[in-house]
Amino acid sequence: MKTYLVIDIGGSFIKSALINEDRQLSQKSKYPTPNNMTDFLAVLQKLITDQSRLISGLALACPGEINSKTGFVFHGGLIPYLKNFPLGSYFSKQFSLPTTVINDADAAGLAEARYGVLRNLNCGAILVLGTGVGVSIVSKNNLISLITNNVRTKKPKDRLLDFRNPDSQAWPRIRQLFDIHRRGLENLLTNTGSAVQFVKKASEILNLVDANGQAVFQALETSPSAALKELFENYSQDIAYLILNLQSIFQLEKLAIGGGISSQPSLLTEINRQYEQLILSEKFIQSFPHIPIVASRFRNEANLIGAYCHFQIQSFYNFF
Repeated sequence: MKTYLVIDIGGSFIKSALINEDRQLSQKSKYPTPNNMTDFLAVLQKLITDQSRLISGLALACPGEINSKTGFVFHGGLIPYLKNFPLGSYFSKQFSLPTTVINDADAAGLAEARYGVLRNLNCGAILVLGTGVGVSIVSKNNLISLITNNVRTKKPKDRLLDFRNPDSQAWPRIRQLFDIHRRGLENLLTNTGSAVQFVKKASEILNLVDANGQAVFQALETSPSAALKELFENYSQDIAYLILNLQSIFQLEKLAIGGGISSQPSLLTEINRQYEQLILSEKFIQSFPHIPIVASRFRNEANLIGAYCHFQIQSFYNFF
């Protein structure tokens, strides 16, 4: 049975593991993500060199805009020094190994679509809450791109709304849709949905020396202060807005919450509560079907498994 090296490049940490053809992970490791290209390449080169005799290929997940066929990083999202860097070909040539690169949120989505909680759906989504916020849309066990005809419309006549007339009955609905999109996009762009930032702020409220997610959620479950409770509710509401933003575009059947923070049951409970409150608060979005919001199956290992799934797809289509 062949073995591969999978690497998840994140804004805070670089995680790696060996994976076999049964998708079993072993020899997991975790290193802080460097703040410059020289140290970044040194970390990855050591990871690959240490395992090069054992592996038959290399699969990476990376933030940013990526050509998933060539592994070229157009921009690295939370890792700006990766902009315009041929990440896939760089390591493929250096180690003479087939190498693939996929966006990290897409990796999580692919793992959940193939083997997790988003399997066999017409349309599902995952929100990955980590240093940043990643979004991936899936359908029929694969990734999909934004398709304009997936925009939600209640009736055929809705396509003929009179946008030119500010007094039209359509305008309140249009404004409400815009508000949902604006809030959701602002959250993505400013990282208000960042789990890392939430834990950091919550740890400061608790006067902790270092950010500690376990201590934060323990405090939330026992006797949270008013400030901590407000921070948690606002954070969960931001995620609920993101979900409604996606739901207003796609006909979602289910949404998964990914990242290590998804292992906290209280977070899923509060996100669902805020989601229900937002739907009930506005007449327009009361027409939205209430979708299940669940924890991802693979949580913070989803990117590793999804990177390997992408490697398998590339191998099947002979892109190496």
